[in-house]
Amino acid sequence: MKNLKYRKLFLENLIKYRNRKVRLSFLEVWVGQTCTLKCRDCCHMIPYIKPSIYDVDSLIEDCRILFELCDVDFFSILGGEPFTNPDLYKLIDFVAESKNIKDGKLITNGTIMPNDMMMNSLRKLNNKLDVRIDVYPGRETRAQEFYDKLTTAGIRCTLLRHSVFEEMRWKKLSGPNQKIIPCRTSEMIYTECALKSCHTLSNGELTVCPRGITTKEVYGVEKNPWEHIDIKKIGTGVCAKAKIATAISTEVYKDYCRYCMGIAEMNPYSIPPGIQIGSQGEILQ
Repeated sequence: MKNLKYRKLFLENLIKYRNRKVRLSFLEVWVGQTCTLKCRDCCHMIPYIKPSIYDVDSLIEDCRILFELCDVDFFSILGGEPFTNPDLYKLIDFVAESKNIKDGKLITNGTIMPNDMMMNSLRKLNNKLDVRIDVYPGRETRAQEFYDKLTTAGIRCTLLRHSVFEEMRWKKLSGPNQKIIPCRTSEMIYTECALKSCHTLSNGELTVCPRGITTKEVYGVEKNPWEHIDIKKIGTGVCAKAKIATAISTEVYKDYCRYCMGIAEMNPYSIPPGIQIGSQGEILQ
């Protein structure tokens, strides 16, 4: 039934995007799946998958292809922790030079201090991106040092203190042992979920939500080709645009939604951010 809906949407999108680009209000670009922290409730499920650092040159090429097909309103760089990738500066330089990127964020936990090469690239951004430093309990001093270094250099940045406000608590989306959720419930969750517009580009794969990137590895869910686009194989022209528009459609819940409770009002589970886990799964203070 879902795939029939996707086929219908694809045919509609062939007409809709004949003479215009697909609009992505938000594009989240991953430079890897490696982090210096192991947050138990990580939205991206990074602690539960094999670490990897992406080829930034290939990622930049993916962005170029995507910009030929889409207009992007807001561009965000993440990891895991983006500063674990030593070639991150190349993507920053690309952002600085790109006319397709108007505003965005580079999101870090502030645990890896940028070296001189990285600082030079951050300066060249000329405030195009905001470097958002997420401050988790027990890492306040390091985050402050990171913030001070960037502000002294005149680089746009923000400290986000997760422990200060009650509204900064995370939603518990699901853990690695999450049982499959009924289709009807997943449809209801997806209707409200804030992540359905968090279009994510990761190692050549575009999908509507960051959860879709890691779900196969964590839960063994096969990826639906309507919902996961291989950027380098997508081609050009109206057919490529229709494929992207269909993949990011908010009209159909995604297969990986069946293992997620979503960022939605109907999800009752609010939790403190940044709770760490150890190598044996124990909770660390």
